[in-house]
Amino acid sequence: MEVRKVFKAGNSSVVSLPFEMLKALGLKDGSHVSVELNREKRELVLKPVVVKSGTVSLDFVRLVDKLLIDYDFVLRRLSK
Repeated sequence: MEVRKVFKAGNSSVVSLPFEMLKALGLKDGSHVSVELNREKRELVLKPVVVKSGTVSLDFVRLVDKLLIDYDFVLRRLSK
């Protein structure tokens, strides 16, 4: 286990990931990951997003990412 610090970058909070872990998962700068919250265990789960050709375009994935970030507050309010 490795301990990391949450820090501010613009309007976001960021956690850096060790190079060895990124390499083991085949991730690099610009790679997409899904982030899931397990409230019961108080855990964040990061998983690489694999975009297969012919299914979902990378532009679509980026658009969904942006929408989720832009409307995070509204989505959280609606989920209650």
